[in-house]
Amino acid sequence: MKLEYISTFYSDITDVASFLEEYPQKAKRIFEEMDKKLSNLVDNPELYPIYEDFPIFRRIVIEDYLAFYTIKEQAGIIEIHRLINGKMDVPSKLSVEANDYNRQ
Repeated sequence: MKLEYISTFYSDITDVASFLEEYPQKAKRIFEEMDKKLSNLVDNPELYPIYEDFPIFRRIVIEDYLAFYTIKEQAGIIEIHRLINGKMDVPSKLSVEANDYNRQ
């Protein structure tokens, strides 16, 4: 399987990095954990649970953040969609992404 990052994920990464600018150790820890967990998906795409609010997504917990991804088995692709602070209204943040995904 191959990882592909959706543009919203890049936007989320930029926002998280800006927010954590004042906490370099925490930022380093979060991004290292994210890198490790996302890399694990290549060989184990179903490693993380389905997100019940939007079952098209699987969810990875990375400290205070949640990463969301989908598996396109036929294409051999794992799409990484979002990185959202778990304290936010996650379902509303994902709703636009889920609607776009369902239109494909």
